[in-house]
Amino acid sequence: MPKNLHIVNGDAFGDKLRASGIDGDILVWRESLYEGPIGVQMSDSVLLSIRTSYMSRLHGIPEELFKSITLQQEEALDKLSMDMDEVVLWFEHDLYDQLMLCYLLSRLFALPHRSFRLSLLTIDQFPGVDLFYGLGQLTVDQIIHLHHKWLPVSEDQLLLARKVWTAYSASEPQPMADLMKEDLSALPFLKKALQANSERYPSTQNGLTVLQQFILELTSEGEMPILQLFKKVIESNSGFGLGDLQFWSIVDQIRQCEVPLVRLIGGNKLPRYGEKLPPQFENWRVSMTDMGILVHGCERDHVSLNGIDDWIGGVHLLGKKDIWRRNAVSTGFVKL
Repeated sequence: MPKNLHIVNGDAFGDKLRASGIDGDILVWRESLYEGPIGVQMSDSVLLSIRTSYMSRLHGIPEELFKSITLQQEEALDKLSMDMDEVVLWFEHDLYDQLMLCYLLSRLFALPHRSFRLSLLTIDQFPGVDLFYGLGQLTVDQIIHLHHKWLPVSEDQLLLARKVWTAYSASEPQPMADLMKEDLSALPFLKKALQANSERYPSTQNGLTVLQQFILELTSEGEMPILQLFKKVIESNSGFGLGDLQFWSIVDQIRQCEVPLVRLIGGNKLPRYGEKLPPQFENWRVSMTDMGILVHGCERDHVSLNGIDDWIGGVHLLGKKDIWRRNAVSTGFVKL
Protein backbone atom coordinates (compact mmCIF):
# COMPACT_ATOMS: atom_id res chain seq x y z
CA MET A 1 0.00 0.00 0.00
CA PRO A 2 1.55 3.38 -1.04
CA LYS A 3 2.40 5.70 1.84
CA ASN A 4 1.39 9.28 1.04
CA LEU A 5 1.34 12.56 2.96
CA HIS A 6 -0.78 15.60 2.07
CA ILE A 7 0.36 18.99 3.43
CA VAL A 8 -2.38 21.63 3.51
CA ASN A 9 -3.06 25.10 4.89
CA GLY A 10 -5.91 25.32 7.38
CA ASP A 11 -7.86 22.89 9.51
CA ALA A 12 -11.11 23.58 7.65
CA PHE A 13 -9.71 22.26 4.40
CA GLY A 14 -7.76 19.53 6.17
CA ASP A 15 -10.99 18.19 7.70
CA LYS A 16 -12.77 18.24 4.34
CA LEU A 17 -9.87 16.55 2.58
CA ARG A 18 -9.89 13.84 5.22
CA ALA A 19 -13.67 13.40 4.77
CA SER A 20 -13.18 13.08 1.01
CA GLY A 21 -11.51 9.70 1.52
CA ILE A 22 -8.10 10.74 0.23
CA ASP A 23 -5.37 8.11 0.45
CA GLY A 24 -2.66 9.03 2.94
CA ASP A 25 -2.04 11.09 6.05
CA ILE A 26 -2.71 14.83 6.33
CA LEU A 27 -0.41 17.43 7.86
CA VAL A 28 -2.09 20.79 8.45
CA TRP A 29 0.51 23.57 8.33
CA ARG A 30 -0.54 26.19 10.89
CA GLU A 31 2.48 28.49 10.92
CA SER A 32 1.59 31.92 9.47
CA LEU A 33 4.72 32.77 7.52
CA TYR A 34 3.02 35.95 6.31
CA GLU A 35 3.56 37.52 9.73
CA GLY A 36 6.47 38.22 12.01
CA PRO A 37 10.24 37.84 11.62
CA ILE A 38 11.39 35.22 9.12
CA GLY A 39 14.69 33.43 8.61
CA VAL A 40 16.15 30.69 6.45
CA GLN A 41 16.03 28.29 9.43
CA MET A 42 12.60 28.74 11.01
CA SER A 43 13.41 26.42 13.91
CA ASP A 44 16.39 28.55 14.98
CA SER A 45 15.97 29.10 18.72
CA VAL A 46 16.68 32.85 18.66
CA LEU A 47 14.32 33.46 15.73
CA LEU A 48 11.63 31.27 17.27
CA SER A 49 11.80 33.24 20.52
CA ILE A 50 11.32 36.53 18.66
CA ARG A 51 8.47 35.08 16.58
CA THR A 52 6.79 33.69 19.67
CA SER A 53 6.80 37.08 21.38
CA TYR A 54 5.59 38.76 18.19
CA MET A 55 2.63 36.41 17.74
CA SER A 56 1.68 36.75 21.39
CA ARG A 57 1.74 40.53 21.14
CA LEU A 58 -0.06 40.69 17.80
CA HIS A 59 -2.75 38.03 18.23
CA GLY A 60 -2.62 36.87 21.84
CA ILE A 61 -1.41 33.39 20.89
CA PRO A 62 -0.05 31.71 24.05
CA GLU A 63 3.73 31.57 23.76
CA GLU A 64 4.14 27.92 24.73
CA LEU A 65 1.38 26.86 22.32
CA PHE A 66 2.93 28.75 19.42
CA LYS A 67 6.39 27.41 20.10
CA SER A 68 5.08 23.87 20.49
CA ILE A 69 3.14 23.93 17.20
CA THR A 70 6.11 25.36 15.30
CA LEU A 71 8.54 22.74 16.60
CA GLN A 72 6.09 19.89 16.03
CA GLN A 73 5.64 20.92 12.40
CA GLU A 74 9.38 21.27 11.80
CA GLU A 75 9.97 17.88 13.40
CA ALA A 76 7.28 16.34 11.19
CA LEU A 77 9.22 17.48 8.12
CA ASP A 78 12.55 16.28 9.49
CA LYS A 79 11.10 12.86 10.24
CA LEU A 80 9.54 12.15 6.87
CA SER A 81 10.26 8.46 6.64
CA MET A 82 12.39 6.84 4.00
CA ASP A 83 9.48 4.60 3.08
CA MET A 84 7.28 7.60 2.16
CA ASP A 85 6.15 7.29 -1.46
CA GLU A 86 4.73 10.73 -2.16
CA VAL A 87 4.25 14.11 -0.50
CA VAL A 88 1.50 16.28 -2.02
CA LEU A 89 1.27 20.02 -1.33
CA TRP A 90 -2.17 21.66 -1.59
CA PHE A 91 -1.92 25.45 -1.74
CA GLU A 92 -3.75 28.41 -3.22
CA HIS A 93 -2.79 31.39 -5.35
CA ASP A 94 -2.64 34.11 -2.69
CA LEU A 95 0.38 35.56 -0.91
CA TYR A 96 -0.37 33.79 2.38
CA ASP A 97 -0.28 30.38 0.68
CA GLN A 98 2.49 31.10 -1.83
CA LEU A 99 4.88 32.07 0.95
CA MET A 100 4.00 28.89 2.79
CA LEU A 101 4.45 26.88 -0.41
CA CYS A 102 7.89 28.36 -1.12
CA TYR A 103 9.05 27.65 2.41
CA LEU A 104 7.87 24.05 2.31
CA LEU A 105 9.33 23.40 -1.14
CA SER A 106 12.70 24.83 -0.10
CA ARG A 107 12.55 22.92 3.17
CA LEU A 108 11.68 19.60 1.55
CA PHE A 109 14.26 20.17 -1.18
CA ALA A 110 16.97 20.45 1.47
CA LEU A 111 16.08 17.22 3.26
CA PRO A 112 18.94 14.71 3.09
CA HIS A 113 18.27 11.40 1.33
CA ARG A 114 14.89 12.57 -0.01
CA SER A 115 13.52 9.61 -1.92
CA PHE A 116 9.78 10.32 -2.06
CA ARG A 117 7.97 11.95 -4.97
CA LEU A 118 7.03 15.57 -4.44
CA SER A 119 3.79 16.78 -6.04
CA LEU A 120 1.77 19.98 -6.10
CA LEU A 121 -1.82 21.05 -6.53
CA THR A 122 -2.26 24.83 -6.64
CA ILE A 123 -5.31 26.61 -8.08
CA ASP A 124 -6.89 30.05 -8.25
CA GLN A 125 -10.36 28.99 -9.41
CA PHE A 126 -12.81 26.12 -9.41
CA PRO A 127 -15.73 25.47 -11.81
CA GLY A 128 -18.98 26.81 -10.38
CA VAL A 129 -17.31 28.95 -7.72
CA ASP A 130 -17.68 32.59 -8.78
CA LEU A 131 -15.47 34.18 -6.15
CA PHE A 132 -12.71 31.69 -5.33
CA TYR A 133 -10.83 32.55 -2.16
CA GLY A 134 -9.41 29.20 -1.26
CA LEU A 135 -9.68 25.44 -1.05
CA GLY A 136 -11.58 25.70 2.21
CA GLN A 137 -14.59 27.00 0.27
CA LEU A 138 -15.01 23.72 -1.59
CA THR A 139 -17.40 20.97 -0.59
CA VAL A 140 -16.22 17.42 0.01
CA ASP A 141 -17.72 16.39 -3.35
CA GLN A 142 -15.83 19.17 -5.12
CA ILE A 143 -12.59 18.18 -3.41
CA ILE A 144 -13.03 14.60 -4.61
CA HIS A 145 -12.74 15.93 -8.18
CA LEU A 146 -9.24 17.19 -7.33
CA HIS A 147 -7.97 13.79 -6.25
CA HIS A 148 -4.87 12.87 -8.29
CA LYS A 149 -4.98 16.15 -10.24
CA TRP A 150 -1.66 17.16 -8.72
CA LEU A 151 1.50 17.36 -10.82
CA PRO A 152 5.13 16.45 -10.09
CA VAL A 153 7.21 19.28 -8.67
CA SER A 154 9.97 20.19 -11.12
CA GLU A 155 13.59 21.07 -10.39
CA ASP A 156 12.88 24.61 -11.62
CA GLN A 157 10.09 24.98 -9.07
CA LEU A 158 12.30 23.78 -6.24
CA LEU A 159 15.13 26.13 -7.17
CA LEU A 160 12.75 29.08 -7.54
CA ALA A 161 11.14 28.38 -4.16
CA ARG A 162 14.57 28.40 -2.53
CA LYS A 163 15.42 31.73 -4.19
CA VAL A 164 12.13 33.22 -2.99
CA TRP A 165 12.66 32.10 0.58
CA THR A 166 16.22 33.41 0.62
CA ALA A 167 15.02 36.80 -0.68
CA TYR A 168 12.06 36.92 1.71
CA SER A 169 14.37 36.16 4.63
CA ALA A 170 16.76 39.00 3.75
CA SER A 171 17.05 41.98 6.08
CA GLU A 172 16.27 44.49 3.33
CA PRO A 173 13.77 44.44 0.43
CA GLN A 174 16.22 44.75 -2.48
CA PRO A 175 16.78 40.99 -2.98
CA MET A 176 13.03 40.54 -3.39
CA ALA A 177 12.84 43.55 -5.74
CA ASP A 178 15.61 42.01 -7.86
CA LEU A 179 13.86 38.65 -7.86
CA MET A 180 10.66 40.26 -9.14
CA LYS A 181 12.51 41.14 -12.37
CA GLU A 182 13.28 37.49 -13.07
CA ASP A 183 11.17 34.82 -14.74
CA LEU A 184 8.87 33.47 -12.01
CA SER A 185 6.61 31.44 -14.29
CA ALA A 186 7.72 28.08 -12.86
CA LEU A 187 5.26 28.85 -10.04
CA PRO A 188 2.39 30.49 -11.99
CA PHE A 189 0.78 32.46 -9.14
CA LEU A 190 4.01 33.65 -7.57
CA LYS A 191 4.60 36.96 -9.35
CA LYS A 192 1.19 38.37 -8.45
CA ALA A 193 1.57 37.16 -4.87
CA LEU A 194 4.96 38.83 -4.51
CA GLN A 195 3.52 42.05 -5.91
CA ALA A 196 1.04 41.94 -3.04
CA ASN A 197 3.98 41.43 -0.68
CA SER A 198 5.55 44.70 -1.86
CA GLU A 199 2.25 46.45 -1.11
CA ARG A 200 2.70 45.61 2.57
CA TYR A 201 5.40 48.26 2.83
CA PRO A 202 4.42 51.82 3.83
CA SER A 203 4.18 54.16 0.86
CA THR A 204 6.40 57.16 0.27
CA GLN A 205 3.27 59.31 -0.07
CA ASN A 206 1.64 58.93 3.34
CA GLY A 207 3.22 55.99 5.15
CA LEU A 208 0.27 53.65 4.62
CA THR A 209 0.25 50.13 3.26
CA VAL A 210 -2.15 49.35 0.42
CA LEU A 211 -4.60 47.68 2.81
CA GLN A 212 -4.46 50.55 5.34
CA GLN A 213 -5.08 53.02 2.52
CA PHE A 214 -8.06 50.96 1.34
CA ILE A 215 -9.56 50.90 4.83
CA LEU A 216 -9.37 54.70 4.97
CA GLU A 217 -10.84 54.91 1.48
CA LEU A 218 -13.84 52.82 2.51
CA THR A 219 -14.45 54.88 5.66
CA SER A 220 -13.84 58.25 3.98
CA GLU A 221 -17.56 58.85 3.48
CA GLY A 222 -18.64 57.89 6.99
CA GLU A 223 -18.94 55.03 9.45
CA MET A 224 -18.91 51.45 8.18
CA PRO A 225 -19.90 48.27 10.04
CA ILE A 226 -16.70 46.42 10.81
CA LEU A 227 -17.90 43.11 9.36
CA GLN A 228 -18.89 44.86 6.15
CA LEU A 229 -15.48 46.55 6.09
CA PHE A 230 -13.79 43.17 6.53
CA LYS A 231 -15.84 41.67 3.69
CA LYS A 232 -15.06 44.51 1.28
CA VAL A 233 -11.35 44.50 2.07
CA ILE A 234 -11.08 40.74 1.63
CA GLU A 235 -13.12 40.69 -1.60
CA SER A 236 -11.13 43.50 -3.19
CA ASN A 237 -7.74 42.23 -2.02
CA SER A 238 -8.07 38.46 -2.25
CA GLY A 239 -4.47 38.19 -3.41
CA PHE A 240 -3.28 38.65 0.18
CA GLY A 241 -5.20 35.65 1.55
CA LEU A 242 -5.94 37.31 4.89
CA GLY A 243 -8.06 35.85 7.67
CA ASP A 244 -9.96 37.67 10.37
CA LEU A 245 -7.09 37.78 12.88
CA GLN A 246 -4.82 39.41 10.32
CA PHE A 247 -7.51 41.95 9.46
CA TRP A 248 -8.19 42.91 13.08
CA SER A 249 -4.46 43.52 13.56
CA ILE A 250 -4.33 45.77 10.49
CA VAL A 251 -7.21 47.84 11.87
CA ASP A 252 -5.47 48.07 15.24
CA GLN A 253 -2.25 49.27 13.61
CA ILE A 254 -4.02 52.48 12.59
CA ARG A 255 -6.34 52.58 15.63
CA GLN A 256 -4.15 51.81 18.62
CA CYS A 257 -1.34 54.20 17.77
CA GLU A 258 -0.12 57.53 19.10
CA VAL A 259 -2.31 59.55 16.71
CA PRO A 260 -5.20 57.23 15.64
CA LEU A 261 -6.40 57.31 12.05
CA VAL A 262 -9.63 55.38 12.73
CA ARG A 263 -11.87 54.86 15.73
CA LEU A 264 -14.02 51.91 16.77
CA ILE A 265 -17.66 52.57 17.67
CA GLY A 266 -19.58 50.00 19.71
CA GLY A 267 -16.64 48.43 21.53
CA ASN A 268 -12.95 48.93 22.19
CA LYS A 269 -11.25 45.54 21.82
CA LEU A 270 -11.14 43.47 18.67
CA PRO A 271 -11.09 39.65 19.00
CA ARG A 272 -7.78 37.89 19.58
CA TYR A 273 -6.71 34.29 19.23
CA GLY A 274 -9.30 31.85 20.56
CA GLU A 275 -11.84 34.56 21.42
CA LYS A 276 -15.41 34.58 20.16
CA LEU A 277 -16.87 37.65 18.50
CA PRO A 278 -18.15 40.08 21.17
CA PRO A 279 -21.93 40.49 21.67
CA GLN A 280 -23.51 42.80 19.10
CA PHE A 281 -20.28 42.75 17.09
CA GLU A 282 -22.30 43.11 13.89
CA ASN A 283 -23.24 46.61 15.08
CA TRP A 284 -19.67 47.75 15.71
CA ARG A 285 -18.49 50.38 13.24
CA VAL A 286 -15.27 51.96 12.07
CA SER A 287 -14.91 55.65 11.25
CA MET A 288 -12.02 57.86 10.23
CA THR A 289 -10.56 60.45 12.61
CA ASP A 290 -9.60 63.99 11.58
CA MET A 291 -5.97 62.89 11.33
CA GLY A 292 -7.08 59.91 9.27
CA ILE A 293 -8.60 62.33 6.77
CA LEU A 294 -5.30 64.23 6.50
CA VAL A 295 -3.23 61.05 6.11
CA HIS A 296 -5.67 59.63 3.59
CA GLY A 297 -5.28 62.81 1.54
CA CYS A 298 -1.45 62.57 1.79
CA GLU A 299 -1.27 65.80 3.81
CA ARG A 300 0.31 63.99 6.76
CA ASP A 301 2.35 60.79 7.10
CA HIS A 302 1.33 57.83 9.26
CA VAL A 303 4.86 56.54 9.93
CA SER A 304 6.22 59.99 10.75
CA LEU A 305 3.33 60.51 13.17
CA ASN A 306 3.07 57.10 14.78
CA GLY A 307 6.20 55.17 13.98
CA ILE A 308 6.19 51.51 13.04
CA ASP A 309 7.33 48.24 14.59
CA ASP A 310 6.60 45.39 12.21
CA TRP A 311 8.22 42.71 10.09
CA ILE A 312 7.89 41.86 6.40
CA GLY A 313 9.81 38.63 6.09
CA GLY A 314 13.30 39.36 7.36
CA VAL A 315 12.89 43.14 7.10
CA HIS A 316 12.29 44.86 10.45
CA LEU A 317 10.48 48.17 10.03
CA LEU A 318 11.15 50.08 13.25
CA GLY A 319 10.86 53.74 14.20
CA LYS A 320 9.74 56.95 12.52
CA LYS A 321 12.69 57.64 10.22
CA ASP A 322 14.92 55.68 7.84
CA ILE A 323 12.13 53.17 7.18
CA TRP A 324 12.00 51.10 4.02
CA ARG A 325 9.07 52.34 1.93
CA ARG A 326 7.38 51.40 -1.30
CA ASN A 327 7.75 53.89 -4.13
CA ALA A 328 4.47 53.63 -6.03
CA VAL A 329 5.94 55.51 -9.02
CA SER A 330 9.12 53.51 -9.58
CA THR A 331 7.86 50.27 -7.94
CA GLY A 332 11.13 50.17 -6.02
CA PHE A 333 12.03 50.75 -2.36
CA VAL A 334 13.62 53.73 -0.66
CA LYS A 335 14.45 54.63 2.93
CA LEU A 336 12.69 57.68 4.35
